Amino acid sequence: MPLGLWKSKWEIHREDMTRFWAEMERRYEDFQARLEQQREEFREQMDSRREESDRRWAESREKSDALRADYDRELAETRLFNREVLLRMEKTYANLNATLVYVGEELAELKAAVNAQTEAIMKLVDRFEEWEGRSPGEPRPS
Repeated sequence: MPLGLWKSKWEIHREDMTRFWAEMERRYEDFQARLEQQREEFREQMDSRREESDRRWAESREKSDALRADYDRELAETRLFNREVLLRMEKTYANLNATLVYVGEELAELKAAVNAQTEAIMKLVDRFEEWEGRSPGEPRPS
């Protein structure tokens, strides 16, 4: 066999290494393409999650704003109601105070009248006791 027909071990090794590095380059490019695709999918997922999060945040902010507006409105109504109640109570207590003063004066007058009538009755009773149990028309025993 002639030597020229055969390849040397070095040439075989070099061809194997060329094929190996070509395969490695192809695999690396496939890996980079898959990696870039995964990165793009991840970015899309993160963007969609961020949009969903922003949407939910906006909804909760709207609900919160609506609740705050309701709270502020109810607080204003409550303050107005309390103010009206306090004014009515002030009028009522002022009227009550005037009524109590008037009733006190009336009671004093009635007390004086009752005392006068009691005194008159007591004088009358005393007069009857002077008769020693006799009626006023009967003569006194001697």
